[in-house]
Amino acid sequence: MSPQYFQLGSRLRSFSPTGRSRAFDAAADGFVPGEGVVSVVLKPLEAALRDRDRVRGVIRGTAVNHGGRTSGLTVPNGAAQQEVVIAALADAGVTPESIGLVEAHGTGTGLGDPIEVEGLTRAWRRFTTRSQFCALGSLKSNIGHLEPAAGLAGLVKVLLALEHGVVPPTANVTRPNDHIRFEGTPFHLADRPLAWPRTDGLPRRAAVSAFGMGGVNAHVVVEEAPHPPASDAPGLPQDSHLVRVGGADEAAVRALAAAYADQVAATPDDRLGHVAFTANTGRAAQRHRVAVHGATARELADRLGDVAAGRTPVVRRTGTSAATTAFLFTGQGSQYPGMGRNLYATEPAFRDALDECAELLTPHTDVALTDLLWGDGRHLLERTRYAQPAIVAVEVALVRHLEAAGVRPDAVAGHSLGELTAAWAAGVLQLPDLLRLTALRGRLMQDRPTTGAMAVVHTDADTLAAALRNHPGLEIAAYNAPRVHTVTGPADALTRFCDETPHRTRRLTVSHAFHSADMEPVVAPFAEAVAATALKPPAIGFVSTLTGTWHTPDSAVDGDHWAEAIRRPVRFTEALATLAGAGPRAVWEIGPHPHLTPLARNILAEPHPVWLTTLHQGRTDQTRLHAALAAHHNLTGTDLNWSALHEGKGHRTTTLPLYPFHRKTLVAPPARREPVAPAAGHPLFDRPNEHRSEGP
Repeated sequence: MSPQYFQLGSRLRSFSPTGRSRAFDAAADGFVPGEGVVSVVLKPLEAALRDRDRVRGVIRGTAVNHGGRTSGLTVPNGAAQQEVVIAALADAGVTPESIGLVEAHGTGTGLGDPIEVEGLTRAWRRFTTRSQFCALGSLKSNIGHLEPAAGLAGLVKVLLALEHGVVPPTANVTRPNDHIRFEGTPFHLADRPLAWPRTDGLPRRAAVSAFGMGGVNAHVVVEEAPHPPASDAPGLPQDSHLVRVGGADEAAVRALAAAYADQVAATPDDRLGHVAFTANTGRAAQRHRVAVHGATARELADRLGDVAAGRTPVVRRTGTSAATTAFLFTGQGSQYPGMGRNLYATEPAFRDALDECAELLTPHTDVALTDLLWGDGRHLLERTRYAQPAIVAVEVALVRHLEAAGVRPDAVAGHSLGELTAAWAAGVLQLPDLLRLTALRGRLMQDRPTTGAMAVVHTDADTLAAALRNHPGLEIAAYNAPRVHTVTGPADALTRFCDETPHRTRRLTVSHAFHSADMEPVVAPFAEAVAATALKPPAIGFVSTLTGTWHTPDSAVDGDHWAEAIRRPVRFTEALATLAGAGPRAVWEIGPHPHLTPLARNILAEPHPVWLTTLHQGRTDQTRLHAALAAHHNLTGTDLNWSALHEGKGHRTTTLPLYPFHRKTLVAPPARREPVAPAAGHPLFDRPNEHRSEGP
């Protein structure tokens, strides 16, 4: 650090020879330089309230002017200071009597302090004759003069005083300056902590002055932050919370996780959303990071503690491209009453998508979607005409929620009914057409005879095909895994087969023999409906479970292809092998209950992708989905859209532990000292060339 600044200050007699700033005190003899950095965020109040930011205070009015020529560099212009105060009050539209604290420039000089108080008094006397009702202080006596940061430091002091309702004391005040007659002013010195109650129902207000050596004067009127409405303070009730912890290196992540764990453990469960929101959106993404989830403060704190203790690995983001993600869409049989109800109550993106589907389905069904899912019509989910639209609507809402969270597929496939939803996800179908065709498909299939049955058979495909030759009418409905297949056909024939076969079988609870000859009459009308629908080639990779290969631009828009998929077997084993050729890092099963993931694990060889599921019957929807999102983040290195995860939930910014910087003490090398002749002047600073390193 150059000594020139300190030499200049000492020659001007600005610095205190005693090493103490004594603003407004009779023994004031200058200020003490300080060092500091202050950062504040300014945002329109309306926008801050809309975004549910934590507002620390409101700037009601400001004014800036210049003092012009004075009798000396260190002699302020009292008239200019008076004018800037009056202008700021006018800009704020408030009277001095509503202000309870003035944070003065207060450098602690015998000349400057009286001039400043006189300027303030003359300005306020235009509005009030009251005396000593407002506290006056200066932060410079407490922490020194921070030079360019001094004004902002005073602003921070005022914001904290407004927030806590306490006027902090100004240090080093023993006896007021003899040239200031405080009893004749509106001010009293804040030489001790003072309670600051609100009066007449008005918010607390304060003012801050900052005067530059070059003659610039600034004055700001500040008001305490408005309180958020009590009705929405906790935010939308949540069953689970997802928290990201990031840092420049692994040690910082673990240290921050430990600090988070302590705070979370002391946070009420209904305020955890605020903590998660601040952690997830208030800090920039870092190279090293990890996500954890928890349903309660205790559970979340424990998982953060696992990160801090090293039991949970930290992810290091690399410069490689994002991991490939595939979506598998579950078919019929995954439905159950109440599916998605918890997610509807806790996730606005899911709720909005499901509401859109309900509106679009209204012309095509005679029971409202929400009644089917968890209302009086939930018993109808056993019927194909109702089950299929309900399943597809839930899958659409899950995709919308995942997309909002930043998880999008690079390739898709679907099992039977699920292939229709996959077509929508791939851009082949528009949502209104998807729901219309799904409702039609369900009605057409529902109208077929109910004399059929289906069963799962555990053996290889060739053995099963040979065995079925002795049972006319039976056929393979789905190739689900190398040794897991579904047989379909007349109920009596299927019963005989299950009784006679040596292979393990399991009868399925179904109303029809799907993918059998019973479905033949459905093919033509469905093909006609699809042919009349505007279809587009897939925008992403799309595997057909009719052929087990990638859809081509022609096959994806072929109505006969979609109709034949109702009648022909589902070649899921081949389709999954094709999908695996794209090398997905993560595979999500989208549906009410995971039916495909257990099968897929048996199909693909190691190394497996990360298998992730969405909903699961008998488990809490949001908890299940948060676990999957955390795994997606941690195991693939892909970041999430953290702001979207909190959209519409009423979460607000709150105070979190500070980032654990790796602090280093930086000390200048020892100087080589030589005797110097005594010099008159400042005892601390006015010694030019005291060290050889400072010489010419």
